[in-house]
Amino acid sequence: MKQYLLFFALLFMTATYAQEDDFDTSDSGYGCISGDCDDGLGKYVWKNGDYYYGAWKEAKMSGKGTHYRGDGSIYTGFYKDNKKNGQGKLVMANGDIYTGEFVDNMAEGYGVIVYANKTTYKGNWRNNKKHGQGTWKHFAGDMYIGNYENNLRHGKGKFIYKNGEKYDGMWSYGEMEGQGTYTYQDGTSQSGIWENGLIVKQ
Repeated sequence: MKQYLLFFALLFMTATYAQEDDFDTSDSGYGCISGDCDDGLGKYVWKNGDYYYGAWKEAKMSGKGTHYRGDGSIYTGFYKDNKKNGQGKLVMANGDIYTGEFVDNMAEGYGVIVYANKTTYKGNWRNNKKHGQGTWKHFAGDMYIGNYENNLRHGKGKFIYKNGEKYDGMWSYGEMEGQGTYTYQDGTSQSGIWENGLIVKQ
């Protein structure tokens, strides 16, 4: 859980940084140091060392570009009005890498994240959270294929454990809940109604 909270915090931090309103066109090394940062291609450098090179429209990052941050994170993709919009790739300072769709700085639509520990998620997102159909694979071998809501397993889905056991059925906000079947390593199974991860009716 800490890993996911860190990811969302980093994503939020990279999302909220916007271009300063005032350009420094002197020889200080800050501001728009090359090109056209009004309507065209240009490079803008902030005083903290962050810089962006790419397309501008009406003095805002709009179009394709790359934004380098002092913490080591890098975003390459599309902007609209200073916000990430469209396809992009965000390499975060902690090593997590998200590639996919953005809407107003948020991961939204289809995207793939590869965490630093090699755990992966491929699927749909809403407001920076796993939401909709997706496939999650833990680096240790566990796997979930199914539906998510607000970052939690919710709806129809199958969880396959690294030892070969699996649960195929309904989920409610991260817990096995509703009609489902659990299959054990020896091939035997239990089918019935589940609540809070336990079978209550067969």
